[in-house]
Amino acid sequence: MRTGRISLLIDSPLRDLLVALRAVPAEARKHVTAHTRKNAEPIWIEETRDRAATRLQQRALVNTARVGVATRNIYLRSGAVGKLSSGTPASVVAFPAEFGANPNKQIEQRSRKGKPYKRRLGNAFGSPRRGGNVVYPAARESIPRIASVAIQSAYRALLDAFDGGK
Repeated sequence: MRTGRISLLIDSPLRDLLVALRAVPAEARKHVTAHTRKNAEPIWIEETRDRAATRLQQRALVNTARVGVATRNIYLRSGAVGKLSSGTPASVVAFPAEFGANPNKQIEQRSRKGKPYKRRLGNAFGSPRRGGNVVYPAARESIPRIASVAIQSAYRALLDAFDGGK
């Protein structure tokens, strides 16, 4: 099992809750997903913000942090939408901002006149780190909290559905 996931393949209360939600009217399921997203997004943004050490990580990973909620899954996303102030898409720098890069790596660029030249990458992304700097540690910490929010909103929706939608 990979870190950062909660498996419902084993017999668990989470699985039972998911099965029970299938019998609930669509309006109650919509309420569950909306309430979960509304409460999970601040948790995800807070966790990523606490781990960003550089402005690049802040702009590329924290400012693009989003939560998506479906009936069966909760998606924690970061680094996929938006652009940096330079116009570079955040998705281009998200991977090196998260995992670092070799500062001695040679990259090829073009001058304003169009002449190609090589330069070193430098330490803008920090040293390589297998476990990640921002998103992966934030996911490990926030998944239990977000799962708790999802369970609470699902139970609340089930109780409302059984009471007749009051």
